[in-house]
Amino acid sequence: KVSTRHILDHWEHVRQRLASARRVALFLDFDGTITPLRPKPSDVILKQSTRALLARLARHPSITLCFISGRRRAELKKLVNVRGASYVGLHGGERSSRAPSNPITRRLLAKARRMLIKQLAGLRCVRIGDKGPCFDVHYHGASVPTIRKARAIVYSVFRPLMGHARLLKGRDVWEFLPKTFEGKGAAVRDLLASIPFAVLPIYIGDDTTDEHGFRALPRGITIRVGKPRRTSARYELRDPDEVVGFLKKVEAELGQTR
Repeated sequence: KVSTRHILDHWEHVRQRLASARRVALFLDFDGTITPLRPKPSDVILKQSTRALLARLARHPSITLCFISGRRRAELKKLVNVRGASYVGLHGGERSSRAPSNPITRRLLAKARRMLIKQLAGLRCVRIGDKGPCFDVHYHGASVPTIRKARAIVYSVFRPLMGHARLLKGRDVWEFLPKTFEGKGAAVRDLLASIPFAVLPIYIGDDTTDEHGFRALPRGITIRVGKPRRTSARYELRDPDEVVGFLKKVEAELGQTR
C-alpha cells in the first residue's frame, strides 16, 4: 500500500494509544532513521542531542527501547552508545555478542564475496563490505548502467546459494545473509514475546528491510521515514529530524500520563 498519512497529522490517535498503554516497546532503525544517511556508512555520526533524548527514553520506566539495524551489533552499540537499550544487528540475525553461524553457509558466503570482489572490480561506486557471517554490496552514487551490470552479477553469484542464504535488497545495497537470519520482523516478534504484559509497539525505519518489521506489527504504530512510496507502515515521517521531533512528543506525553 502507499503511505500518505503523516503521523503528526494523527497525533491525537497516537496520544490516546500512548495514554492507554501499560508499556511501550520502541523499535528504531539507525541509518536514515535517527541519523541522516551518508555515502559511506563509516561517516555516520549520531548527534549528541539525539543521543541525550534516546538516553532519557531508555531510562523511562514505561519504555523498552531497542535499536535494530543492518550493521553489526557491536558497531551499532558503539555508534548509539545509550545504556539500558537493547541492540540487534544484521537485520535481526545478531541479537547477542555473537551471531549464530553455520560453518558451511559461512564458507559459501565467503566464497561468494571473493567472487564478487573479482567480478565487480572496476565498477565505479560499487563497494563490498564485510559483516563477519554475511556481507553487503553497496552502490550509492553509481550510474544506472553500472547498477544494472552489478545487479546481474550479484544475482548470478547468489543463485547457487539459494538453499543456504538469502539476498536482501535495501537502499542502495544488496545484502547476503545466512538463510537462518529471518529478518527484522522475526526479531521484533521474539523481543515482544519476552515482555510479560501488554505492550504498545512502535517501529520506525526508513529502508525496505524495515518492511519485515512493519508487517510483524499489524496492530502497532509503524512509521516509515523518507519520501512517500509503497510501504506496509501505517504512517510516515519525512526525515531523521522529524523522527526526533516525534520522539520528543512521545517523551512529553509519557511524562504527563505516567
